[in-house]
Amino acid sequence: MSTMMKALRFVGDLDDDFYKDERQRDVWNEASAVGFQLAYWIALIAAAILPWVAGRTGAWISFGLIIGWFVCSMVVLRYAQAHDVDVYASMRGLEPRVLVAGSVYVIALIGVVAQLMARPGEGIATWAGGGVGALIGLTAAVLGVKRHQRRAALRDEADELL
Repeated sequence: MSTMMKALRFVGDLDDDFYKDERQRDVWNEASAVGFQLAYWIALIAAAILPWVAGRTGAWISFGLIIGWFVCSMVVLRYAQAHDVDVYASMRGLEPRVLVAGSVYVIALIGVVAQLMARPGEGIATWAGGGVGALIGLTAAVLGVKRHQRRAALRDEADELL
């Protein structure tokens, strides 16, 4: 077992007697996944909002949140990969949740770049706002198309059953 896996087992307290009961372990793993996703979304949304409402200071905090968010994501993926689990095997294309998360992530990056790279009076806020607006519009359009396709597929399935 690698040093990283040993460290992660320690952090997760995976050798505790609590994990010996299968039902407890399954429920706890589901609860942990929900908690992880909630923390993940809170950090991502905060990272997207902070540069716009708190200026340069918010952009630096946002930058730290994005780095932490990315590192946690990579650790989760690496842990699963080390246990021979392909987290991408069950994906059926671009899920709406992934599209929304990616869009919020890009909004956060646009805010950080706009605040940290621009000099006062350059007018980058207008371009950054246009980029964010375009991204939100594109995300909404793609989600609308995906929803329409899903509903059409469900109607086709219902018609076949009749």
